[in-house]
Amino acid sequence: MFGMFVYFECHCQRINQLAIDTDSKPVKEACADLLRTGTRQMRYNLKKLYFNGVPADKVRTTSPLKSMTDDQWRAGGDVDKCAKNALNREKVRFHQMTGSQCYIATTHALKQEKYKDKPPNAIDLFKALHCSSKTGFNESAKEAIAEMESIAAAPVEDGQVSKTTAEVVAQVLPKSKFLQNIGLQLAAPKRSSKAINDARVIELEAEVAAGKQDKEELKDEMETLKKKVEESENERCRLLEETEQLKRAQDETNAFFRCMFSKE
Repeated sequence: MFGMFVYFECHCQRINQLAIDTDSKPVKEACADLLRTGTRQMRYNLKKLYFNGVPADKVRTTSPLKSMTDDQWRAGGDVDKCAKNALNREKVRFHQMTGSQCYIATTHALKQEKYKDKPPNAIDLFKALHCSSKTGFNESAKEAIAEMESIAAAPVEDGQVSKTTAEVVAQVLPKSKFLQNIGLQLAAPKRSSKAINDARVIELEAEVAAGKQDKEELKDEMETLKKKVEESENERCRLLEETEQLKRAQDETNAFFRCMFSKE
């Protein structure tokens, strides 16, 4: 924090001239709060002077201040991180132009002031939130706005329903979370890895259960067929036995008649 605690005692000594208990907790907290505010302001000014708009390979690695060593500059400024962030910022197409406010806060303020008579649509909010008071729109924002307005103004074919401005913005910015950030589109709930695994387990259990059910049904069908085969075999054996009995009886009858005829 750029020496916040280094200067803490110095600030306490300065206010020691006043009728204040410098050892009390509220006084120390107030001093710490003043130091934090001053530190944030100093970091902001240093960032504005030495990092904003500076190419990643041109960021200073040595301290420009006499009161700060190079090690303190690198440790406090985190030069490597700032250089990486600067490189990442160069890849951003649509920079947020709301200052220190978030999208939701700025959107609420716009609805209370600029759009108090008529609520803004998604395209209106995109324009308002991506327009700098000093430089206006960047080229990427201009191209996106032109495409949005072109789609919104396109005639609707018979039988078709015109797109809402939110749908138009989503079409032009398919990967952007802009609509979600301003509260016009609900974020899809993220499934944790545990939830995904649990769902897969349930799915596999269902498949196994279905497989077992199919197997059981096939087993029952095989048992039924087996019983039918056994019944058919038993019936065949019974008929064969009856046929043999009839044949024996016929042979005995024939033998009896031969014997009778031979006596005559």
